[in-house]
Amino acid sequence: MGGFESGHSDLVSHLRSQFDLHAETRCLTFLNESGRHLVPEATSFADLDQAAREIAAWLSTRPEAERPVLLLFEPGIDFWRAFLGCVYAGVVAVPTPVPVDERSMKRVARILSDADSSLALTTEKLRALLTAGIEGFDLERPLECVAVDDEPLADADSWTMPHLAPDAVAFLQYTSGSTGDPKGVAVTHGNVMSNEAAMSKALGAGDTSVLVGWIPHWHDMGLIGQLMAFFNGANLVAMSPLAFLKQPIRLPIAISDYHGTITAAPNFAYDLIARRVTPEQLIGLDLSTWEIALNGAEPVRRRTVERFTDALAPVGFKPSTMRPGYGMAEVTLMATVCRGVPRHLDADADALEQHRYAPAAGRTVCLVSSGEPAPGVEVRIVEPDTANELAEDEVGEIWLRSASVASGYHNRSEETLERFHAQTSNGDGPFLRTGDLGLLHDGELYVTGRIKDLLIANGRNLYPQDIEEFVQDVHPAVAGSRGCAVSVEADDTERLVLIQAIKTELLGDTTCDELAATVKIAVARGFEIPAPTVVFVNRSGIHLTTSGKVQRASMRCAFLKGELTDVVHEESLR
Repeated sequence: MGGFESGHSDLVSHLRSQFDLHAETRCLTFLNESGRHLVPEATSFADLDQAAREIAAWLSTRPEAERPVLLLFEPGIDFWRAFLGCVYAGVVAVPTPVPVDERSMKRVARILSDADSSLALTTEKLRALLTAGIEGFDLERPLECVAVDDEPLADADSWTMPHLAPDAVAFLQYTSGSTGDPKGVAVTHGNVMSNEAAMSKALGAGDTSVLVGWIPHWHDMGLIGQLMAFFNGANLVAMSPLAFLKQPIRLPIAISDYHGTITAAPNFAYDLIARRVTPEQLIGLDLSTWEIALNGAEPVRRRTVERFTDALAPVGFKPSTMRPGYGMAEVTLMATVCRGVPRHLDADADALEQHRYAPAAGRTVCLVSSGEPAPGVEVRIVEPDTANELAEDEVGEIWLRSASVASGYHNRSEETLERFHAQTSNGDGPFLRTGDLGLLHDGELYVTGRIKDLLIANGRNLYPQDIEEFVQDVHPAVAGSRGCAVSVEADDTERLVLIQAIKTELLGDTTCDELAATVKIAVARGFEIPAPTVVFVNRSGIHLTTSGKVQRASMRCAFLKGELTDVVHEESLR
């Protein structure tokens, strides 16, 4: 059965019913790295349920758990035990990336402060490291780190089901953000029930599905996407992001080995597989069971979709499997998704700059459909300044209304009112203002960019991702590498700056100066704008979110302050 047919009104009762129904017949399998190999570690639904009740029973005795509780875990089974324990206890969970350096430790400290937490759950392996790292920050209240993997914290049978209203907050999803100010999206039990049901229905997920993934649990696509397995009583197979990035072939292998049916990833992951996986590596794989390859969290590229589909078709990957979608933490996860073979529009670039779609007559921008609204989700396109609703084919801000829309930002009432309680000019609402630009065409959503990222050059509106993608074809040294196009003010004019990762080993006889000149000429001609200022950096010099998206605002700030790192070639504004 699909989870959306369960009849349960609260998340805990629903999850427990699935764990009971599939106690020993379904499991979570985590593929741990051991040298160059992945070694499976499995735990049954029955064991997950027991561990969750042990942790929940213990949390119910802790006064610190009245405030949000940080979950500091490497990807793996221990995280899910702790997360489900918080859900069972009615405790607000805060999935948080494990810090690996001073910058990420500062982010954890900011999350701690914003969430007003005094308790963190972790593993014995990480506890001393985290305690020592946090001590270096001036926090308002001390933080206690408790390991959940040493021995049972309480008797599972002592757990009692709490009363959980649909509007009770289940967890805080801290957005990666492009600045040093992470915001916690307060996702309720009702939000999770609504969005999991919508996703399950839209994707046809059920108890015979097998979800395979690598997106980390501190990202909404990883958390809600993998939680869909438990919601539906389906098997889940997961690995760490690092395991996937080291060897992208590992995802197709896992899908083949475990007869996977559903996976989700950002566009760059599919591009990575298409570029790095060889035909020889695919020999012997069978991807015919793969039904859904959800593609979201960043702009979806037509050439990535086509390249990926062509590369994996010989081993059973079907064109209808690739499903671009649109969503964000503020709507729990999914807002729209394609129901079949992805559609695209060849849009006229000049018309797009005037905020409307028209078939290409000259310069062309390819827009990939993000599909139709998921069940129960309403999508409007609204003029950001006037709040007037726009007609089909007109570009405006994407506004959403659904039971999946989160309750707001934790302890940020003004921002919550502005973002989550918007009304159109005729008084219709409330809607979630996404900050993204897009248009509706034949009932499907096409995302064109973000309001804050929109570039203005020569009085025209340009989308940074179009420039960033265009540069990929200029030279092998920049192909497949991240870039960041931003607009800065210099001499009372807006100037375009392109900060591009470069593979110096692929330069050949070309110097950095020569490549920069080639890029400048190509962009100037291709977009009919003044030549940009070009900066080349090594791959680590591009600031990324935890999900791998380029942090344009952070990169712009670093450029203006002269704080870019790993710089290979730099020009000044002139």
